[in-house]
Amino acid sequence: MKRRSHTSTEPISRCSAVRLAGAAIPLLLVLLLSPGCASQTTALPAPAFAGGTKAITRTPVVGTPKRQYAESFIPGEEKLEDGELRVTVLGSGNPWTTRAQASACILVEVGNPERDLLVFDLGSGSLANYASLKLPVNKLNKVFLTHLHADHMSDLLTLSGSYSKVGRADGPVYVWGPSGTEPRLGTKHFAESIEEALAWDTAAGYGPINPKSMTIVASEFEWHKTQVVYEKNGIKVTSFPVIHCISGAVGYRLDFAGLSFVFSGDTRPSLPLVRACEGGVDLLIHECFPPAAALAAASGLSIERATIALNAAHTSPNGAGKVFNLAKPRMAGLYHTLLSPQVIPMVLAELGEVYKGPVVQTQDFTVFNVTKEAVVARQAKVSDQLPPIPGIQTEPFTPTQAPPQDWWAKELVPLD
Repeated sequence: MKRRSHTSTEPISRCSAVRLAGAAIPLLLVLLLSPGCASQTTALPAPAFAGGTKAITRTPVVGTPKRQYAESFIPGEEKLEDGELRVTVLGSGNPWTTRAQASACILVEVGNPERDLLVFDLGSGSLANYASLKLPVNKLNKVFLTHLHADHMSDLLTLSGSYSKVGRADGPVYVWGPSGTEPRLGTKHFAESIEEALAWDTAAGYGPINPKSMTIVASEFEWHKTQVVYEKNGIKVTSFPVIHCISGAVGYRLDFAGLSFVFSGDTRPSLPLVRACEGGVDLLIHECFPPAAALAAASGLSIERATIALNAAHTSPNGAGKVFNLAKPRMAGLYHTLLSPQVIPMVLAELGEVYKGPVVQTQDFTVFNVTKEAVVARQAKVSDQLPPIPGIQTEPFTPTQAPPQDWWAKELVPLD
């Protein structure tokens, strides 16, 4: 696939606060709240939790779409086209979840005949967001883990244990993930441990629930190699190593019908990711932490902890910009950012000093439609309280009532 040129954006104006990565937190807070810095937010859509309805970007469209897209993505009202990718950020956030930000998770809907669904990471709260998309739970069975930090895998318990109760009935959850430097640090040991931890939940489901749907099948691959780890139904997923905390973290590239999507997972700026983008990439979603002082001020972490977190394991806005310049995506996205009306313009201002291409500060329910003609970024307009949609069950299973426990006969309250 030939590399496509991207549409440039106007340089983002400076705010003096972006130079405060090493400054004292009280001074940072003064500048964050000053009129000069706050005025930058007028040039960007407000975050969804503050009432915004649009993607946080100055360049929501790259290319020329062949069809008109509604201003907001409405789940259930917009058909996925053949040959299209729809990438939805289910979790844009951090190890701590908030009502506005679930932990890391990216959903990819593939416009193949099977309409496959793949998720990259599955952090806390992401499945609550999935439920709002009106997609069938029965098709959500392919999970690609970048690494085993809790904020990237903790909803696997919900997918295996709870979703099997509401329609995910056709078989196991399939999980792909990296090895570790020793067996106990790898995906296979992790998946087996999750199954063991769900032993009571699984035993309690025998009878009414297909036992196959309460199992996890793990495919572990060597973390240090760039390699194809999945290839089916026209989809190819390639893993590559990234630098994050300890060895054993990876990112992924998905290719389908001449379109491509790359997800960094958590990483410092890493050359294997840049190499994975060679030949062109349509959408690159890369992690981006705020400057250390901003992270400390907004999260309550000490400046020492925030500095270590950023420098030892994550990517600054400046670093993300350098990666984007090397990778040259048609559209770039940032995730793993602590979102606030004060921090967002700081992140984009520092990034804008280095990178002038199209970029979106993703939040939960940022949606990208990726076609050969264009990449379009929007926000989904969702309902917070939807029942699960089971979907079409393809594997026959007849539920039965489990026999009662012997001691219940004496202890149950009579109802008639």
